Amino acid sequence: MGNYFSKSNIRRLEPTIQESLAKFLERLEKSRSSGEVIPLTNALRALSCDIITSYSFGTSSGFLSREDYNAPLWQGIYSSLEFGHWFMHIGWLGPLMEALPKKVSASLSPSLASLFEMEDQWDTQIQEIQESKSYRDPKNSRKTILHGLLNSDLPESEKTASRVWQEARLLVLAGTDTTATTLASIIYRLLSNPLILKRLRDELVKAMPDPDALPTGAQVEQLPCLTAIIQEGLRIQPSATRMTRIAPTEDLRFHTPTKDWVVPKGTPMTMSGRPSQRHPDIFPDPTTFKPERWLENPRLDKYLLTFSKGTRGCLGINLAYQELYLVLASVFRKYNVAGGSDKGPKLALYETSDRDVDMVTDMMVWLPPAGSKEVRAMAS
Repeated sequence: MGNYFSKSNIRRLEPTIQESLAKFLERLEKSRSSGEVIPLTNALRALSCDIITSYSFGTSSGFLSREDYNAPLWQGIYSSLEFGHWFMHIGWLGPLMEALPKKVSASLSPSLASLFEMEDQWDTQIQEIQESKSYRDPKNSRKTILHGLLNSDLPESEKTASRVWQEARLLVLAGTDTTATTLASIIYRLLSNPLILKRLRDELVKAMPDPDALPTGAQVEQLPCLTAIIQEGLRIQPSATRMTRIAPTEDLRFHTPTKDWVVPKGTPMTMSGRPSQRHPDIFPDPTTFKPERWLENPRLDKYLLTFSKGTRGCLGINLAYQELYLVLASVFRKYNVAGGSDKGPKLALYETSDRDVDMVTDMMVWLPPAGSKEVRAMAS
């Protein structure tokens, strides 16, 4: 599956990303005309979900077309994550919950109903792909992940409906909230720092003369200010919290100047990138959003663990970067912060503070405090 997330394949996905991005910008313009508040975090989730479902199934989820960006689904996902700590410590609880009829689970946690509805939709799409045999068409297998998976030389046991459904669920959930919350956090910090935003807009105006034209990766990926802003956003607001790894066949040995450590084989290990990414010896003034640190010292890249490192790093890193570059470039080439001197469109935060982007709860993804309405904005 890694081949589908290579840089070359993600580059070929650019028209799909731009199609969803155009719909996202249309929704911003609609809000600008109506004066309505934009639930920006949910709008970005809808954008990311439309992109990953298009790439996975060949059909977009269409959440950007829903008036509420399918807000109940995101609440359902968070409700499911709240069980994560219980599952980690009570091994039999996860399989039990999976075995329960969905109606029973939804009665125990009503917000799960929207998630189950979406999962049923994925199941239907997978069955339609399998029954139509459309995955055997080489054109389809090259364009979508699930078509390619079904047309691969994997054993048939890896292509059953339930197995493919598990992969689809992981692809969609992992490819939606992570990128969206990082984007929302970066937009919040740019709108809160007009001087940083001005430097970004000066750079974008030179690279993108037409404010209404959708950017390409080739246009924006080498822009130093935009790149520094993305790196700083990933540092200060990593989307996922930790991933567990196990060395099943060998002991792991770590050597330090004062002690040798041995981790026996089969031992679950986990770590979070947040402590190192906020370590004051590496990143002075670590809680402050300072993109210039990446321009002054490009070697800081080696300390960025948002996507993990090595062969077990995040599969979707190239897709995430592509979305980050294209979304931020398109939004801030067109919109300036409210109060600016130019006469173009403006974007302003609405009843949003640091509290709404604080990483308070560890539920495999970072969640803000209970009651937060996350990042909201108004266009004018």
